Amino acid sequence: MQSLSDLQVVVVGGGIGGLSSACYLADAGADVTVLEKNEQLGGRASRLEREGFVFDMGPSWYLMPDVFERFFEHFDREPEEFYELERLDPHYRIFYKDGEASSLPDAPSRGSSDSQDHRVIDISPDRAENRELFESIEPGAGEAFEEYLATSETHYRTAMEQFVYEDRSRLRDWIDLDVMRAAPIGFQLLGSMQGHVEDYFQNPKLQQIMQYTLVFLGGSPENTPALYNMMSHVDFNLGVYYPVPKDGDGPGGVGVVVDAIAELAEELGVTFETDSEVDEITRRKDAFHVETVDGDIYRPDRVVVNADYRHAEQELMPEHERQYDADYWEGRTYAPSAFLMYLGVEGDVEELAHHTLVLPEDWDPHFEQIFDRPAWPDDPAYYLCVPSKTDDAVAPEGHSNLFVLVPLAPGLRDTEALRERYREEILEDVAANTGVDLRNRIVVEETFAVDDFVDRYNATEGTALGLAHTLRQTALLRPNNRSSAVDGLYFTGSFTTPGIGVPMTLISGEHAAQALAEDR
Repeated sequence: MQSLSDLQVVVVGGGIGGLSSACYLADAGADVTVLEKNEQLGGRASRLEREGFVFDMGPSWYLMPDVFERFFEHFDREPEEFYELERLDPHYRIFYKDGEASSLPDAPSRGSSDSQDHRVIDISPDRAENRELFESIEPGAGEAFEEYLATSETHYRTAMEQFVYEDRSRLRDWIDLDVMRAAPIGFQLLGSMQGHVEDYFQNPKLQQIMQYTLVFLGGSPENTPALYNMMSHVDFNLGVYYPVPKDGDGPGGVGVVVDAIAELAEELGVTFETDSEVDEITRRKDAFHVETVDGDIYRPDRVVVNADYRHAEQELMPEHERQYDADYWEGRTYAPSAFLMYLGVEGDVEELAHHTLVLPEDWDPHFEQIFDRPAWPDDPAYYLCVPSKTDDAVAPEGHSNLFVLVPLAPGLRDTEALRERYREEILEDVAANTGVDLRNRIVVEETFAVDDFVDRYNATEGTALGLAHTLRQTALLRPNNRSSAVDGLYFTGSFTTPGIGVPMTLISGEHAAQALAEDR
């Protein structure tokens, strides 16, 4: 990247994308200031601390370690200089809602076993064990598993090299020989994930295993393109990890990764201003005018926006400086919001793994209540995270740290009465389907839902993730990271390319910084 030593840049928002952009720009010599609305950095990857419990408020899966290695390598550093990784075993556990808690097996299914009913299964870090598990559920599925992963790995490598690390957010960026060579693979995978997975597996449980990662992309099996089958390579081949502090002192989790990127940024000269909510961005003749709600004014040469894209354009900028109008944003498909419960619990929860999924036998109605008929789901698929299974520092001695995440439709009505009713339903569902009754053991409790995503992150319709990865919102069909209306204005984060998730927004920050440098 060319020298930017004479430029002043303000980054609006200290989420992963904003932190990433700040690092690349400062490394190129720019004078970078990050303005963050909230009291801490990380955006949705914030921490919540209550009475000795430390919760990751948002992202809790450390996936795609190669992306983090590549990021730090750009600065001649390694992740190991900041944090260490523990590979989880199991990667995650799945409870299927096709029986009662009293029928739960003594141990989860793992590998082949004629005696198991596969009511509860563990996904192992050992690929051979997972192949045996698939074969035990459906004859022939072991071989199909290997074929599926081989295809998934090919698609992952092609996608990352040609369409993720390379920013192709403009039509002219696709006129490239390497892209043309890769195009046949992409065109073959424009159908839905559901149709693609059905070509390999007939058993609904196996289909769900291959598609649960769609939650990380904010989509459903019916509206997410099959090209995202590459996520199975991420899941089964690259592994699932938990980050812990390098010195072993203090709690781990995704917050440790935020700390690492922020530490690197400070070493590169980035200035951070937290509790600095921006309420105006406009272009003046000689520079930008960026003003906070407290009246602080900044006059940078360039601006990178890591805030919610729609909020920034519709609420912070004058109409003549917007790329997209209100109709455009109303026509987008937003990724789900979520109902979250952060729970400090007395005692252990032996039945649960670090990552646990609870899935109904038919999850289509839940997806319909997210994308087609918005409502608080009647029979939800949901996720339980128990980091205290791996990390003693996230909970007081003799207690468990646990949070529950139920995907919800964005824009749902959100009231205390609805939350209380749903809380009772979910806790009852957890008891019935995992055998863990939490109701009389909770000592710390916080909830977070649609309205909180709006209040804390200015999230459009309370989305927890950004724009869903539908076919109409993939690659160059996502909002551009260059403003077409204002020279010197750039966007990063989960609304633009390459998309949703911590690894993708980390790369998005690089794209925004590269675009700024190229335009210079």
